[in-house]
Parts: sequence; C-alpha cells; structure tokens
Amino acid sequence: MKVLVVGGAGMIGGHAALHLQSLGHDVTISGRNPPQLTTQLARLPYLRGDYVNNTFTRDQLGAFDAVVFAAGADIRHIPEGADYGDFTLKANGEAVPAFAKLAKEAGVKRFVHVGSFYPHVAPELVEKDKYIRSRKLAADGVNALADKNFVTCSLDAPFVVGTVPGMSLPMFEAYTAYAEGKLGMPAFGPAGGTNFISCLSLSEAIAGALLRMESGKSYLVGDESLPFATYFGMFFKAAGNNVDVPSKEENHPMLPDNAIFTGRGNFVKYEPDPASVALLGYRRNDIQRAVNEIVAQFGSTRTGDTPAEIELQQAYRRLAFTYAKAQDQDGAAQLPAIMTNDIVIEGPGFKMDGLAQAQHSPVNLKEMYAKTRHAVHNQTCELTGADTAIGETYCTAHHLYADWKGQGPTDYSWHIRYQDRLVKENGKWKFQHRLLVLDWTSLAPVKVEPQH
Repeated sequence: MKVLVVGGAGMIGGHAALHLQSLGHDVTISGRNPPQLTTQLARLPYLRGDYVNNTFTRDQLGAFDAVVFAAGADIRHIPEGADYGDFTLKANGEAVPAFAKLAKEAGVKRFVHVGSFYPHVAPELVEKDKYIRSRKLAADGVNALADKNFVTCSLDAPFVVGTVPGMSLPMFEAYTAYAEGKLGMPAFGPAGGTNFISCLSLSEAIAGALLRMESGKSYLVGDESLPFATYFGMFFKAAGNNVDVPSKEENHPMLPDNAIFTGRGNFVKYEPDPASVALLGYRRNDIQRAVNEIVAQFGSTRTGDTPAEIELQQAYRRLAFTYAKAQDQDGAAQLPAIMTNDIVIEGPGFKMDGLAQAQHSPVNLKEMYAKTRHAVHNQTCELTGADTAIGETYCTAHHLYADWKGQGPTDYSWHIRYQDRLVKENGKWKFQHRLLVLDWTSLAPVKVEPQH
C-alpha cells in the first residue's frame, strides 16, 4: 500500500512510518520540515507540506492509497503571538477535516487520524477547553467524511512514550537526565496519573487500522494506567538510579500542571476495549520496555548493545555473506534460507518480485560475466520492532568480462549500498526487501591468473 504519513518527521508519525515500511508498505513522509538526518527517516521519500495553510494539492495526495495523519497541533506549534485555544481550533478543528476532504477528493481510499483521548476520558472539558474541543472536532470531522469509497477512523491516544533511533527528543532527553540525577531536582511524581501507550503499540494499531478499521469510528486506544510517580519511577529504574519516587501534591517542572488537562491529583484510569485491541492488533504492557529504550538512547551509562541488537548484527552479517557467495557461486539453492518468499530486490533498471525470480539472479550473472565477486564491507542495522529491522550494507561487486571490446580481461565494478528490510521468520532473520543503491561504477583492465 502506498502510504503518506503526515507528521512523519515527528516521534509518533516517524515511528509509524518506519514500522509501516518494515511491514512492506511504500511509505512517504510529509510535514513542514524534513526529518532529522540522524534518523532512518531521512532515507524515506519526503513531501513538504503544511496542512494548516493548505499547501497540499489533489495531484500530490492522489498518488497515495492511504494517509496516516499524525500532525495534530498542540502547545509546541503555536505561532508567536497567537492565542493557544483559537489556533488549535483552526489547526485541528478546521484544517484537519479540510485536509481529509482534500484527500478524499484526490482519490485516497483510507485515512487514519491519530487523535487525543481527552474527549473520551473528560467529555465535560470539551466545551470548557478549546484545545480538547479542537481534538474532538478533528476526529469527528474526519469520520463524517466516511463512505464506501473513503474508509476512515481516529485512533485517540493517551500519553505516548517512545523514541525513534537517532532522533533528538528534548522532553525525553530531559527525563533521562532527571532520572540519572543530573538536574539537581528531587525525585517525585505529581499526584494523580493517566493512561500511557508506547510508540510501538500505537504504530501497530495504525498498521492494523489501515487494514481492518471499522469506517467512521473513533477508537479509544491505550495500554497501562499508571500513577505519574510510577511512570517517573520507570525512568529512574531504567537509569539504574535506585531511589524512592514518591507522589507529591506539587507542580512538577518536568510535567507541569498546565500539561495535565484533567488536573493534578486526578487519575485517568481505563482499559481499552478488548475487541478493539484484537482488531487493531497492538501489544499491551509495553511502557517499561519503551522507557528502557528511551534511557538507552539518551542516557550516559549505556555499556553496549542489547542481546537482541547483537543477535541482529550477527545475523545480518551472515545474511550478507551468504547472499554474496550465492551470487558468485551459482548458489540459487542457498537463497530460500536467507529470503522471504515475497522478497523484492530492486535497483537501477531491474526489479525481482518473489523468491523464484530472485533465484534466477546467480544464473543470470553466470551467463553475463566470466566471473563475479561480491565483497561485503561495513554494515549498520537496527531493530524497528521485535521481529523487524532495517539495515545498510556497503558492497563492491566485481564483474569480470573475459574481453571488453577487444581490450582484454576487464573488471566492471559496482560500488553499492544495499538498503535492506529484514523480518524474523520462525526465529531466523531473513531479507524481505533489498534496494540496490548504485553510487558509481568503474572499468579497469585486470590480469587473470590461470586456474590450477
């Protein structure tokens, strides 16, 4: 599915974009600003656009099967001098439904809106608080457009916890420094609590909604209902700082009262509907894992890679070596062990869909050249989920012509970066997609030694 993720440079949209890509979707990200170059998001196609100021066109949106909208406006996005409530009413309550209407007119078939849990858990605030009213107007406005040709839903999420590898997230960087004791602040949490959901759980819900959503419905999604003191305590635990984190009736600088719309001292507890959780297919009890991931990324005490990361690195190396050997030694029979049945391999001027086509590659190389040699160089890889990952492998592929245009034996070299998606099947990592990025080629005469 061709998916546009609006807000794809941010934490929620960025995590969702990488997760959807790992599942095989063709993902483009969009926003007012491009993604941080330190993240894998910088490798995805990027469409600059500002939904508030209506810069998108029908032609642009018409290229996509689905839109994931994860760009709702909040306190971080208020222009200087603008009124917070009035701006969010315009940006969320008016501009989001208008953008969804444009997507519908462009021929987009599916639209997933990431909204807020506040209209569900505190309906009495809808008329009192302009921001909360704006989030309800956005969700309701999107779902009002639903029909048989335009399938919509709103995933209304609580506090979202997580990170995107390589992304700078000032709030969670500060939380980590706080938990490590670097800010000189006492350890405590404000009285009360709320529901939380991890980026991974929300990304799984988004992926499930794209395939199985009930059109026109707003889903209250969520995971764990926790006191704020317990939530902050998870950061201290992840940082290895074994101190008591009590609950206090005090304004907390890291989570001030104006960020707790239901009021300090109140505890927003709920369980998401089990049928909706099953339909959307997202995991539960994931908050401590998400916090551990945040502290591992931003903390100063990380000692090394996790066991899962080490396993991936070793497996990815073996996959690259086996692939290279198979190409050079007519090893088509080796490929099913390292590729999924739906493998896609593509590069300049070629594309192989499925394992059967991929197995022709070594045969084709043997027919085209006297000999080949694929030399694997540096690799980087990272987990995008429990059973999904992305990676990049540098490679020099040498192709030997026995006689190049009467000039004798010649090495035709490709200087390559393979950009890979991997999945774990039955406990084993495999290639699911290989994109061959050709940086340059070279031709050089060589001396071929006789074989003994």
